[in-house]
Amino acid sequence: MVVSQSVPRPARRERRGYEGMPSVSPVIIESLRARMERVARRMAIEMARMIPLAEGVDGGSAFSSEVLAACREGVGTLLSLWEESRPPSRSELQQLSRMGGRMASTGVPLDAILRAYRVAALVIWQHVIEVVRNHPEIEAQSVLTAVGPLFDYLDAISVAVSTSYLETREQSRREHDRQYDQFFAEVLGGTADDEMVAKAAAGGTVLDFPYRLVVLAADDTATEATVATAWMALGAHVALYQASVVALVPAQVKISTLQRLLRVAVGAEVVPWEMAVGPVAAQMGDTPAAVRATRAALTVGQILMPEEHLHDASRLHPYLAWLQDLRGLRDFVELTLGPLLAREKVRSTPLRETLEVVLAQPGLSEAARSLHIHRHTLLYRIDRIRQLVGGWDRADDRLRLELALKGYRILQSVSEGGPVTNPAGAGRLTVGGGQ
Repeated sequence: MVVSQSVPRPARRERRGYEGMPSVSPVIIESLRARMERVARRMAIEMARMIPLAEGVDGGSAFSSEVLAACREGVGTLLSLWEESRPPSRSELQQLSRMGGRMASTGVPLDAILRAYRVAALVIWQHVIEVVRNHPEIEAQSVLTAVGPLFDYLDAISVAVSTSYLETREQSRREHDRQYDQFFAEVLGGTADDEMVAKAAAGGTVLDFPYRLVVLAADDTATEATVATAWMALGAHVALYQASVVALVPAQVKISTLQRLLRVAVGAEVVPWEMAVGPVAAQMGDTPAAVRATRAALTVGQILMPEEHLHDASRLHPYLAWLQDLRGLRDFVELTLGPLLAREKVRSTPLRETLEVVLAQPGLSEAARSLHIHRHTLLYRIDRIRQLVGGWDRADDRLRLELALKGYRILQSVSEGGPVTNPAGAGRLTVGGGQ
């Protein structure tokens, strides 16, 4: 007896969501294939009517050819889906979504693009209706079978196009932000030229001097975004420059307005950032020096007046020159306070702090209470201080000591050359984290 062995049939390709559905009528498929060029051109015309081109975008023959090519591609893919009873693949959708990215770069609104694709689907559907009208033998079920994949196809394309559009817009935004930051780094550093300014103006960034320089202490982009959001409505230009938020604020804007906007932005009465207000730059060439002065004022203010949140470069002007001559400042501090600082290192007695408090308080009793020591202890320390640095009964001597104490605090905060008692070790200045 011969046993017949059944030959296994090839596995039917998975239809992924279209199982059990009858195939689209071959008449509909072949009719669309035969008139593919005409349908694609009609789709391109209708889509072009729905897409408002952004100002400055060339909508000529190159753009029309691109839209027509996308329509041809879309119709060809739909034919494959109908023939194979399947949804579009990932690679097909990625190919078809390119137009979304192209439109995003021209500034066309996303809703206009999606309306255009719906119009394109309507053109296909009108063709199907025309075929059915001319071929009454086509079963109704076959027509309904064509509808499902067509609108599924439209939904899938809409998602792919929207994704491509939004990704392109995000990339464009990041590139714009990068160019914006680069441009202002050039402006603030004094290396921007006329060509760069003209290019920035073409991109929508217009400089209208005079501007007042304002600098905030910040070390993260979230702070920059908060400041930019609060101040750009006033016409300010904000950029993260050398680890500080630097703003070119229109000169007529009041500083109190900037502070109020910051409080509103962070939702707090006390702004958690320190801010320095600098000079007015009357023209672009004045900007680098104004930036340096403002950032220096922020540094000095943070050192000498840490309890304050607003520092004015004009009030701190005498101290700003010290930052440009650390060696000279070091020599002055060493000449004025050197013996006291050396003694303090050996005996660990807070003589410098004692001198600061005595000079700041109206009387010895107040100074003793501030230092939390007995009055006799304070008198003993004062006697030792006078032996080391001299008295301060005269106004000039008092001012010299006060300046030296402030200079010492600045040196300790911004120099990298070791102890202040070593003049040869003067270090490099670092202001606000920059170079």
